[in-house]
Amino acid sequence: MLSILDQKAPFQTSQAPEPVISAFEGFKAPTSNTTYTPNQFFDVVIPHFSRGVVRIVAYLLRKTLGWCDANGNPQEEQIEVTYSELERKAGVSRDMIRAALDDSLAGHLLECVTEGRAKHAHDAGQSARYQLRWSSMPYTTRLEHFDGFFEGEGNRTDIPNEFFDVLIPREPLSVIKVVGAIIRHSIGFQTKHGRRRQQVALSYQQIENYARFGSRSDLAKAIRIAMEKNYIVRLESGVFSHEATERRRAVYALRWCDFPNGQKNEPAVHQSEIQTSISPNSEPAHQSEIRTNIKTKPGNETGNRLAADTELRDRLLAFGFSEKTVAKLMREHSREEIEQQIAWMPDRAPARSPAGLLRRSIEQRWPAPIKLRSAEVTSVTQAGWDFARCFYAAYGGNRGEPVNDPSPREAQTAESFVQRLTRATKEEGRADQWGRELGTLAREQRHPFPSLTLAIRQLGDAFLVQREKQRLQVQLASITQSREQHEQRFRGDWLRWLAAKESEMRDTRPEDYQRFTAQRESERDRLAADPKPWSRRVLEHFDTDNARLGAFRQCFGLPDFWQWDTAFNSQSFKPNP
Repeated sequence: MLSILDQKAPFQTSQAPEPVISAFEGFKAPTSNTTYTPNQFFDVVIPHFSRGVVRIVAYLLRKTLGWCDANGNPQEEQIEVTYSELERKAGVSRDMIRAALDDSLAGHLLECVTEGRAKHAHDAGQSARYQLRWSSMPYTTRLEHFDGFFEGEGNRTDIPNEFFDVLIPREPLSVIKVVGAIIRHSIGFQTKHGRRRQQVALSYQQIENYARFGSRSDLAKAIRIAMEKNYIVRLESGVFSHEATERRRAVYALRWCDFPNGQKNEPAVHQSEIQTSISPNSEPAHQSEIRTNIKTKPGNETGNRLAADTELRDRLLAFGFSEKTVAKLMREHSREEIEQQIAWMPDRAPARSPAGLLRRSIEQRWPAPIKLRSAEVTSVTQAGWDFARCFYAAYGGNRGEPVNDPSPREAQTAESFVQRLTRATKEEGRADQWGRELGTLAREQRHPFPSLTLAIRQLGDAFLVQREKQRLQVQLASITQSREQHEQRFRGDWLRWLAAKESEMRDTRPEDYQRFTAQRESERDRLAADPKPWSRRVLEHFDTDNARLGAFRQCFGLPDFWQWDTAFNSQSFKPNP
């Protein structure tokens, strides 16, 4: 794929008037009109580079990957982009383009295809041309290891074109960082009808951590601008309080044009309680594809219902909700809805915050969780349960007996993983140890995630390969030790075989053997005349039978120990399988 910048475009003295920009109504659903964008654009480029670099790289990505055929190949592989086009469409001022290009080259984002040549009297000159830089190295999000966009399968996301066409050319880098942090985690894996939108609500702190803001005041200003221009919506306002139960983080989500309130995002049919790398509040398993608007009751009706629902109020308070939260839930949702969600809580098996899970299930009207069939539950052995229980114990720092029990589905996932580990390591009965090792590994990640399913998905392959390497290292060490013992046992037999061959050679080929002895005498005289202090020790070894037989073997091309062991030893080395 070759996206080319033409650096020698003539200066245009007049430009067509810009179209009137209408108010942004939200991002379109990621089912069409998207650009299949490398995730490294969000993970590496936006957090670490200047606005000019971000705009140039975004424009090239849009031009290269925005128009593809059914197989994902660009319809136009070579695209020329002039300076004036970058200024007019990408939003980069002419005096900043050169510096942005230099930074892009230094950061391994672009590469130069053709060097530029200045225009002279009899030379029309040549434009410098650039293209996106791709790399076959493993995927990385670390700037110091970045050597170009990952060219392998996956690690890309279908991003709505409005992000490239509307937001990036017009907004400051701070707003791009805020919206980019949210949109990066708002589009999930592919479904039958396109890319799945996820219910992702990022807190103020999570946006700051991911987008690498240096100033909280800059972040606050960027969030305010993004909300005013309808790029994002605030789902919950933050609350400061001296009571921990009253505190709440302000959370934000992407604004979709088909969901005006920003809360009716489409979940997956089988979605689990999995957190992304920066722990957004994703929806747990088995949520409904259908959403209804929140119903708000009149104030007097709410008061009457609260007075009549003392028992329900007490049950909600027992979950850890504040009086204010209980009043809000009971005002906006029917008694039957709340009681039904409370009844389903044991089947949801919350990992960390039952109150948070219950609140989301009530507010978003989750359907009943799908239970495992009895045949699926009984197929899980004790190893699967032990692995899952020890995973959560290690994640919580508990070195003793695990406290929490996993859900049946998590135990089934753990069971499959334990079986693969057993086949790879040839060991059994270590499920609890493996579970603790994986839990510790998940806890030590830069953005920890308390989910067994996600840990296996993100870390399972590397964990499996590491355990298999350990087995192979132990096996190699055992074979090496066995070979050393075998050679020590039969080396004398090999030397006696060489001595017999030497005696046979002395009788059958005396002239050849005489040349060998003459060569040995010449070598001995040279060592004896050498004044170096270590020559005496070398000469002492030279006169040994082993040294003579070794020289004899090399001179006449006889087999070394392991060749002799394979061809002549009746008890040749056979490593254990």
